[in-house]
Amino acid sequence: MKERHFFAGNNTAEGFFSYFDYIMNLEEANHYYILKGGPGVGKSSFMKKFASNMASLGHAIEYVHCSSDRESYDAIVVPALKIGFVDGTAPHTIDPKYPGAVDEIINLGFFFDGSKIVDHKKEVIQASKEKTQTYKSAYRYLAAASLILEDVNWVYDTLTDDLKFYRICEEVINDLLQKEAQSRQKEELGYIRKLFSESYTADGYISFTDSLCAETKVWAVNGKNINYVSKLMDEVTKKALLNGLDVECFYRPLTPNKIQHLFLPELNLMIRSVEDDIKGNFDSLIDLNKIMDTTVLKGQLSIIQSKEKEYETLVNMALDKLSQTKKLHDRLEKIYVDSMDFNGVNQYFDTILAKYK
Repeated sequence: MKERHFFAGNNTAEGFFSYFDYIMNLEEANHYYILKGGPGVGKSSFMKKFASNMASLGHAIEYVHCSSDRESYDAIVVPALKIGFVDGTAPHTIDPKYPGAVDEIINLGFFFDGSKIVDHKKEVIQASKEKTQTYKSAYRYLAAASLILEDVNWVYDTLTDDLKFYRICEEVINDLLQKEAQSRQKEELGYIRKLFSESYTADGYISFTDSLCAETKVWAVNGKNINYVSKLMDEVTKKALLNGLDVECFYRPLTPNKIQHLFLPELNLMIRSVEDDIKGNFDSLIDLNKIMDTTVLKGQLSIIQSKEKEYETLVNMALDKLSQTKKLHDRLEKIYVDSMDFNGVNQYFDTILAKYK
């Protein structure tokens, strides 16, 4: 696959949640550039330009999108060269872990005229404060939505047969590891990479899951009870890692400690959750809905549907707040853009690019 798209951070019920430590395995990386500087200094553009140059040379690229603005990048990775660039500013502040040996800071803030920024001091402070408060408001709505969803899943939990569930887990793990991965077992443990394939953003709910499933085998886990879907993903992940298989875990944007989908690179296999009606063709289907007591469930449907409407309302209110943060961010960007020396940025970019052409 020539390119892959996902998120490393997300707007969640717990506030901004970061899996930035998993963008690259620094112990195996050749170089990791940490971009610093305020809004509008060109961090995302710097990464886009580098990715474009590497793609023109035939390299596959991993694009890590910003959870606030899908058109901006928080990071890019060139797996074949084992190099990456990452936005190291708040809310995902990053500093070098192995300075010089692996990672280094590129401070694009060096190229702006500070005197011009000072002229807009009051506007910068006001917009920054408004942006922070608007994010907090969005996170409160997401937290409330999470509580409603927890109520719904509690109903599903009480109607799910645990014995049947663990039998399904055992069957899935046997199919996955004993048949397909037997010849791939290694003595060392596999490596886990934690990311998001879906996100609440200023542009609405964005999903890259379908694109990540392209050109892979796909097993679908169908289940309205996301607690048990995540439990299944956890069981598969633990067993895969013990058998020496690397795993990419894609977590739920609302509840970022629960796995939503997972990918096993060595098997070219995506195991994805499907909560709605089944659509599309899959190589295998694991149906967790069949282990719920449907007779009792019918009596609970009106309550569940009412709570689901409350949940959707709260999520939409959160998305509206996130769209407002984008407008505030754009105001800040305009101030910094007008103060930048982009000729200096471009010259510095050329010195970096020359190392890899």
